[in-house]
Amino acid sequence: MKLRVDGLEACDRLGEVTPGGGGERELLREINDRAKRLETQLAAMKAETAMARTETIEQFAAVDVEIAAIRREINTYRAAPAGDGEDYIPTLIADQFASVRAEIAQEFNGMRSELLDLGIKLDRLLKNDYM
Repeated sequence: MKLRVDGLEACDRLGEVTPGGGGERELLREINDRAKRLETQLAAMKAETAMARTETIEQFAAVDVEIAAIRREINTYRAAPAGDGEDYIPTLIADQFASVRAEIAQEFNGMRSELLDLGIKLDRLLKNDYM
């Protein structure tokens, strides 16, 4: 296609008259217009991608800052003397973590069960198709 376009452009520059040359020139003009539109769209997509990449980097940086703050807070409470009465915070965090972990395990087991069920159904369908 590229060679054909180059050939058409060369004919147009040299002013060669070929039978149906007007149609080729019109086709060449249409191809050039489409190429320009595609280049514009590509540039817009590149700009959007760069903006999305920047936003993603900023969001990851914000998460990193939050994680660092949480780690500092946990380390502060661990370093505090046991008599302050604030030793319940690490326990609270551990309880919340255990709760979230149990929820994730439950979701995982449910998904695994559904996948096994789908696998059995798929095996039955394949078995019926080949019989």
